[in-house]
Amino acid sequence: MKQLILWLLPLLFLLQACKKDTSGTIPQVDGVYTVDEGLFNFGNADISFYNPETNEATTNLFYKANGYYLGDIAQCFYIMDTLGFIVVNNSQKVEVVSIPSFKSVRTINIPGSSPRYVQPINDHVAYVTELYAKKIHVVDYQTGTVLQQINTPTDWTEHIVQIGDNLLIEGKELDASASNNAGLAVLNTSSNTIINNIKLNSANTSGIVKDNMNRVWVAKAADSTISLPAKFYCLDASLNVVDSIVFSNGDKPNNISMNKAGDKIYYLTAAGVNSVSINDKTPSLLVPSNNRYLYALSIDPKDEDIYVADAFDFIQPARAYRYSKDGNEKKAFTTGVGTNNFIFSYE
Repeated sequence: MKQLILWLLPLLFLLQACKKDTSGTIPQVDGVYTVDEGLFNFGNADISFYNPETNEATTNLFYKANGYYLGDIAQCFYIMDTLGFIVVNNSQKVEVVSIPSFKSVRTINIPGSSPRYVQPINDHVAYVTELYAKKIHVVDYQTGTVLQQINTPTDWTEHIVQIGDNLLIEGKELDASASNNAGLAVLNTSSNTIINNIKLNSANTSGIVKDNMNRVWVAKAADSTISLPAKFYCLDASLNVVDSIVFSNGDKPNNISMNKAGDKIYYLTAAGVNSVSINDKTPSLLVPSNNRYLYALSIDPKDEDIYVADAFDFIQPARAYRYSKDGNEKKAFTTGVGTNNFIFSYE
């Protein structure tokens, strides 16, 4: 009997994870969205909303607004004006929704793809990075069509930062070697061509942010196989390296985020939530992980509160924590399954 109970417990967790809460209404106020990627192959991805004023969280926004499931693995969520763009990785699509109602406006299907991140650049064109192919998808989100696919120099692409007419695209390689092309691909949106690939070093990139001087900071992961420490590179407007921060203790910074002032980078390591000033370059541990699986990190641009999520096991709902910029816990709330990011929406 004991063995039967132990066998049933994971199944019960999975059933709970797939169960959707259809009660309540969609919040119509400013606040914080969470990207709840869900459990792979279970189709239980969605978006949640947290109101910092009332400490109330509302889950399953897409399902509540539309009456059907969003799809499998919500990778990212981007808001531009009154539209929200949800990249649903394993469903090979980008779902466009109206903000704040969350009603579906349009579905952009990208057959055979594994989309990662999206960057709209005007009132109809957006760029989508790709996990399993060396290409960027150019889409028209007004018509829901794929306009073009642009070849890239790396095995896959991730985050995007826009600088004028150029997109800086995080490029990653499967092979950790001195000859790979891991770095930043520079895509010119006027010509839709890759005009440069900034390698920096052979380790994979693990995030891009902009500082208060409109410079770009690129995180490079540590790679012991090729004796490289983790490092943040700073690139100026001409994309020349003008500064750097080297991590000598074996840390592997990821999920990097910039503060409101644009002078401090927050990031995750196995130890927890850390920060480093771009001026004095001294890392500091702010929030210890305390045996939690910290999977998401973002900084609120309004008050610089730190938001971090414990994904647990990707079966039960995640737990999000809100800290002051100095690392003091303020609130905690429950989100959806596998929260991987926080998106802030303020007028």
